[in-house]
Amino acid sequence: MNAGQDTAPVVVIGAGCIGAAIAYHLGLKGVKDVVVLERELFSGAGSTGKCAGGIRQQFSSKVNVRICQESVRQFERFHEEMGVEDAFWQVGYLFLLSDEPSWAAFQRQAEFQRTLGLPVQTLTPAEVKDRLPMVSVDGVLGGTFCATDGLADPHRITQAYEAGARALGAKFRFGETVTGLRMEGARVTGVKTTQGDIHTPMVVNAAGAWAAGIAKWAGVDLPVLPYRRHCFITKPLAFVDEKLPMIVDMKTGVYMHRESGGLLLGLADKDEPSSFDTSTNWDFLEKVVEGAMDRIPALGEAEIATGWAGLYETTPDHNSILGPPANVQGFLLANGFSGHGFMQAPAVGQLIAEWIVDGRPGLDVSELRLERFAEHAVSPEVNVI
Repeated sequence: MNAGQDTAPVVVIGAGCIGAAIAYHLGLKGVKDVVVLERELFSGAGSTGKCAGGIRQQFSSKVNVRICQESVRQFERFHEEMGVEDAFWQVGYLFLLSDEPSWAAFQRQAEFQRTLGLPVQTLTPAEVKDRLPMVSVDGVLGGTFCATDGLADPHRITQAYEAGARALGAKFRFGETVTGLRMEGARVTGVKTTQGDIHTPMVVNAAGAWAAGIAKWAGVDLPVLPYRRHCFITKPLAFVDEKLPMIVDMKTGVYMHRESGGLLLGLADKDEPSSFDTSTNWDFLEKVVEGAMDRIPALGEAEIATGWAGLYETTPDHNSILGPPANVQGFLLANGFSGHGFMQAPAVGQLIAEWIVDGRPGLDVSELRLERFAEHAVSPEVNVI
């Protein structure tokens, strides 16, 4: 079929982990010839490839816990289902709290999370020290730990979804930029690209940090803004082993996990304005290392091997926006994950596929609808790093 006359049952904009997972789950439900459009030259080239790879279920809202529980179930069977080894490690997530209000809140959250079936433990400073002797617990009041949380490889997971989706009939078109949407009244009927138009009854916006621009073409005001987030990796360290959990110090906001024999150190600069800047600010490294050394003093001898910056696609309440906007047909949103996109991708892929094929998702995610902002029905996700 000639360019400009293409048709597809579904077009997904964005080939990050979210977009690739959507295409895969659509294939599992029998939808052939799904087209995934990506302006970069390979899948996961945007925010997915620059994320920290954490997988957790310790959230403050039920809907986020449920979404991540389903994702973890899929990650746990990833090897069996996708044939990819050594891509998910359930080493756990340890949150450290150093002020009374935060410690009290995390204890309440742990009780709530256990009612949903999460094996969350509350730990005393002594118990933290016993598990992780290299960690300083000075000023720490306690911690929460979930053993079924962990880490995953963003590149291998995303590539596996792409390969699985292709095997089920999906087409990934790289180096093809979306330039607009075809509209008939309030209905999206296609996508305009640098290679021509694609006619389709359903477009899924999975464009990550660039999602607001895509939505604007459909007349949808999507409150998603990009924010730069940094990660730095040390050279190998003797005290780092394969069982080391993700460590999150809620006092400084620094998070750490094993990576290439060393530690990945991450931190959000809460004072930095929104931008699409992904250059590495090496001046920010000092602040990251300073916060990390508060918890692991041995990092004072560490050398930094590399660093990078990626983008969080952030909403005002740090929750994603899922589903169809109220006044537009043929358009689905999978946006605004606020740093949680990779960990929620397996479940979101399934939910969006269910929306398209079955008419509704298998999990109640109505509180994540776009209209919540206009209705002021906003309940912020507070466990954000």
